[in-house]
Order: sequence, then structure tokens, then C-alpha cells
Amino acid sequence: MLECDFFSEAALIEVMMESTDEQRQWPERAELHPAEWAFADSRPRRRRTEFVAGRRALRLALTQVGWVGGGALLVGPQGRPVLPDDFTASLTHKDGFAYAIAARAEHGWSLGIDCEVVGLRDRNLIARKVLRSAERDRWEAAGGQWRTLLELFSTKEAIYKALHPHVPRYIGFDEAEIEAEGGIRLHLTGGEGPFLMERHLSWQGDRLLAAVRAKPRG
Repeated sequence: MLECDFFSEAALIEVMMESTDEQRQWPERAELHPAEWAFADSRPRRRRTEFVAGRRALRLALTQVGWVGGGALLVGPQGRPVLPDDFTASLTHKDGFAYAIAARAEHGWSLGIDCEVVGLRDRNLIARKVLRSAERDRWEAAGGQWRTLLELFSTKEAIYKALHPHVPRYIGFDEAEIEAEGGIRLHLTGGEGPFLMERHLSWQGDRLLAAVRAKPRG
């Protein structure tokens, strides 16, 4: 497990992406279900590599929090993994690594995770796409830092994943606002909610992991 100060009851796993041929040679590291291998073999090469690394991470994370089943973890609506009952989990892939976070689904909490890497993309273009006007004003007033923008962007990606079990539809970037102190305010166009939201961030060099958990309020 990675040593990240996220949620005490959750397991976070990092897996380096390798070609599926390499992963097949290490069965103790890639104990996927035959149905998962069959699905992987139906995908284009890059997607196949991402899927296998993601399922390795997911199975390890679920095992860390008490899953003892051996069933296939296949793909459900909108590309989300079909999870075993009584567990919540989320996946992300970025620049050669896959990450999975998992926990028991207690008290209505669900998890979301995202990874982003500092790069050479147009930060102003991303800000216009991702930030609400109040967020952009705060970001620009603070100097328009690239890392701050990535924290806002990555948090919103994780929010979408964490909310999906409760709000099973596309959620736009403008439906969530990250406040100056790091709190999350939702502006869900469908009137869903209210929800309790928590986020944690972890920088590892130029790589950011953002994790969010959500549950209905009340």
C-alpha cells in the first residue's frame, strides 16, 4: 500500500503499467480472473494495459480491506468497475501507473480517486473549462499556480467518481465548487443531495493524487 494520509479505513494501491505479455509472466503479481483476461484481450493495446494494471490494483486494494471473493471485477455502466457487495472503490490511470482505493461500504460512504501530473498543457484553457467564476477569481488572485489548478481539477474528477453511486449521471465541472479552505460545495443541476463530502490530496513529486469520499447527508 502507498503511505498516503487519505481515509484511515481505506487501502490505496499503486501498480506500474507493463505490457500484458509481461504481466502474464508474473502470475503472483497478476492474478486476474479468466473473465478479466478475456475482456482485456478484446481491448486495443493501450486500453488492455490500463485495464490489467487497474484490475491488479483493484483486486489488491479490495483484498487489503477484507474482500475474500475471487469473482471477476468487470466493467459496468460508464466504464466503472462492477464491485462486490459491501465494498466501495475507485480507479485512476496516469502516465504509466494505475491506482485503486477501496474500503468497506459503511455508513453510505463511496470513494473517488484521480491522478494528475504537472505538464505543459495550457493552464488558462483548463481553468476556463474546469473552474467556476468564483474559483477562477480566487485562483488568479493567488497567482494562477499550475499545482493549485491541478488540485482543483483533480478534486472535481474524484468528486464525479465518488458521487456516481448516488448520482448515476454525468456531472459537469461547474456542478462542484472547491472553496478557499478546501471545502466542497455542490451545485447539482438535478437537485440531488445534499451530500457530505471530504477530500484529501497527496503530492508525490510532480504527481498528484486526489481522493474524495461522499455520502448522503442525514
